[in-house]
Amino acid sequence: MVAGLVALCGVAVVGIIDSTDLALARTSLQSTADMAALVGAESFDPLTAQFDGTSLAVRLVNRQVWRAVSAFVSESSDGIRLVTASTPDSVTARVTVRSTWSPPLVSQFFPVRIQLEATGSARPNIGALSDEG
Repeated sequence: MVAGLVALCGVAVVGIIDSTDLALARTSLQSTADMAALVGAESFDPLTAQFDGTSLAVRLVNRQVWRAVSAFVSESSDGIRLVTASTPDSVTARVTVRSTWSPPLVSQFFPVRIQLEATGSARPNIGALSDEG
């Protein structure tokens, strides 16, 4: 009976460790997607920006977003792959990245590999004049 309780506790510990690691990997991948989207949002050509007196309008181009995000993701050594990087409306950069997660403690209760995917979007943070001077 004690051996069964010890085995059950061991399975619970492995499950807790593996599920915590999965949650951390997912959070890390989402952070990478968000950062990559921000890099893509800042990839506009400053020579094409237009100022209308109160704000600066910029237009994103799919090719520039892909190039900037691809360079950013390739610097990551975490096995993250770029799935898509584009601008659906010429104002927002949308990025999807993917990675494969493996549990740190392999057991029969958790699969050996899980594909994780995260999408982030961002817009350039420029253009609004403040009333505070």
